[in-house]
Amino acid sequence: MTMTLRSIKLSILPVAGLVAILGTLASFSGAAQGRVALMGHVLRQIQDAVKLERAPADESVQLSLVVRLDQNLLDETLDQLYGRNAPVQKHYLSSSEFAQKFGLADKRAQLKNFALANGLTVDAADNQPESMVVKVSGGASAVEKAFSIRLNHYRGPYGQVFRANETEPMIPAALESHLGAILGFSNITGVAHPHFMKSTVNFKPGSLPRVASGASFPSTFTGSLGPFLVPQDIRSVYGLTQVALNGSGQEIALFELDGFNPADVTAFETIFNLPLVNATFIGVDGTTNLCGGQSCSGPTPSEGQVEVSLDIDMVLALASAISHIYVYDGPNTDQGILDTYNKIATDNISKVVSTSWGLDEADSNVNPSFIPSESQIFQRMATQGQSVFAASGDCGAYDTRDFNTGACITTNGFHVDDPASQPYVTGVGGTTLTGNLSSFTETTWNEFSISAGAGGGGVSTILPIPSYQIGVAGTASQQFRNVPDVALNADPVSGYIICVANTFPAIGGTSAAAPLWAALTVLINQQRAAAGKGGLGFANPTLYQLGTSTSAATVFNDIATGNNAVSGHFNAGPGYDNATGWGSFKGSSMIDAASQALSLTILNSLASVYAFPNPWDTRKATRRQVTVTNLPDGATVKIFTLSGFWVKTLPLASGGSAVWDLTNDSGNSVASGLYFYLVTTPTNSAKGEIAIIK
Repeated sequence: MTMTLRSIKLSILPVAGLVAILGTLASFSGAAQGRVALMGHVLRQIQDAVKLERAPADESVQLSLVVRLDQNLLDETLDQLYGRNAPVQKHYLSSSEFAQKFGLADKRAQLKNFALANGLTVDAADNQPESMVVKVSGGASAVEKAFSIRLNHYRGPYGQVFRANETEPMIPAALESHLGAILGFSNITGVAHPHFMKSTVNFKPGSLPRVASGASFPSTFTGSLGPFLVPQDIRSVYGLTQVALNGSGQEIALFELDGFNPADVTAFETIFNLPLVNATFIGVDGTTNLCGGQSCSGPTPSEGQVEVSLDIDMVLALASAISHIYVYDGPNTDQGILDTYNKIATDNISKVVSTSWGLDEADSNVNPSFIPSESQIFQRMATQGQSVFAASGDCGAYDTRDFNTGACITTNGFHVDDPASQPYVTGVGGTTLTGNLSSFTETTWNEFSISAGAGGGGVSTILPIPSYQIGVAGTASQQFRNVPDVALNADPVSGYIICVANTFPAIGGTSAAAPLWAALTVLINQQRAAAGKGGLGFANPTLYQLGTSTSAATVFNDIATGNNAVSGHFNAGPGYDNATGWGSFKGSSMIDAASQALSLTILNSLASVYAFPNPWDTRKATRRQVTVTNLPDGATVKIFTLSGFWVKTLPLASGGSAVWDLTNDSGNSVASGLYFYLVTTPTNSAKGEIAIIK
């Protein structure tokens, strides 16, 4: 069937203790001062922590005051871009257009005036007029007075000492429509985790391309380096060998929480004969290019450094001549994470974004104001035509790790990963490859019996189901957001060779799958740009429309076997499922399909070609058939959706005619009136709209 796309309403549902509702953070009247409580700012961690002392009066506190957007206007804007009546040629907002439309200047002024009036300092260095965050700072006593709170030091169950408030902040009632959240009361670090898994194989520069011995995993796939994939193998497996696109003229933003060594990037490019590409470090909130707090040139890389190198190398594997890779690096705190996403959205220089860092929703929601604020930033990215891909996690349906050992915990119930569960983000799950480059199969990644790893997927307990998933067969819920949307090889058994600390380890995990999907989107945007079209933008409406069309098998490798839990939960099956989404991509076909969103300005009428009768004539109760006649010799008749995606090709009958029998086609797709016909001739590539749309 063909999807009917509507705006994605993101009213966060009040479940599992969530008190913050997106767009309408609950408040109640304070005392006579006309103040109200801005709910959702008391951390759950303090319930399991020991209160040590009140924060010293002069302790420096940096805060991020997050602008609250008009949710109704945001929904309306997104519907105009991605809804069923959206134009084929979209006008995405620039950062300045977004700021003007949503009144950021006035909102930022209101927040600044409040901060200054309460003895806080506005950070001039981060004073970007198009930013959704106002950075302010002050001593703990000034912050306490400004927001009528008390800041304490706590010791958590794992010994970590942190600062947090014990009551909700109070703000003037007039500020409610401008202020969505306040981040920085708490300074808990290590919030998000990278989603990769190592094998024990680590090639030295002089050992390539020999295969190292002693791998701890069974060798189930054979590529150029035994079971492990190098760039040309990835292109071969996923149907990109004959694709000449290389990312030229395109840019990508990588969300990171650690640094990288540029020499490793150069070594990867050199060993695999790739062009030299710039990877530019952009520090957020004063972050510098360090790895685990140390120099990135050391012999032992931090976990975060491995993640950053993996992300960069996976982009280069498919988009080797990409014009620029921007590595955005912020502190690993709630505040730092939100500020980094906000910086990517505000800069708006990259139309493709990849993140392989996340945390299960339950833990992300210990600060209930965080997920709603994050959601509005991702919605902003969608209005600006930015495609965001996120790893769904490596602990299967559980998405929970032991704080000390890093091992997956499978006894605390099912969880999905934030931000992969965000409705305006494309969540990327994991698969396993077996066989060899010329003949292989792909199943759901699940190695709980070997290494306690599996592709993340399941159902959100916080975020409602977006409209593009409503009615999609195979979803585990019709009430909440289903994860993932798509998948790709993530098994360390068939992992990817990267370069970090001047060695070449084999790495798996959904951390590899997300940047590869992002890199494919870079190629899609390159092809679209060559045809004079804008970028793909938010990918899910396109992906779900393709997945529910009759052409799904031409663009997706449908993963129909396996599951992502110890007990066999979230089984893969035909079409969409919560183990691997729609599956992995068939590269060249996916690029072509996602690049066929036709610009109405290039359609030329073919006056001598006729289509009759109107297939949506309600009087035709039994047989619904349309005939296209008077076609030129050698013509090809293709059926597309209004958004420009190919559905089927009609066989050309004698006498220059073709017949489309809609009788047995999906009733919903026919009734929606989303089809039109396109005629192309090999000789002059003429295009013409030849059917009446209901």
